[in-house]
Amino acid sequence: DNVIFSMNGTSPKADLLRKRRRATLTAQREEPPYQYVMVEGPVTVNYENFDIAELAIRYLGPEIGAWYAKKNPPSSDSVVVRLRPEQWLTVDYGKTL
Repeated sequence: DNVIFSMNGTSPKADLLRKRRRATLTAQREEPPYQYVMVEGPVTVNYENFDIAELAIRYLGPEIGAWYAKKNPPSSDSVVVRLRPEQWLTVDYGKTL
């Protein structure tokens, strides 16, 4: 599946994604044992409806997710970025101990 996220469509980052049509996204854990995952591939950037509440509730739980979605509604300038993974890299330093 795709990695999907949203951002302001008028931002320099969105402009660069439209021009290059590729991206690398990294998510990491900041405390030991350090872990991260990196995904790289082509992207599409489109103006479309994005249900931030569904995503926020999935990751933050029903109460905090609903609060977050209410406080951070998508604007008319928001775009949805879809990254199609071609390469994955994961590191888990906890497994080396």
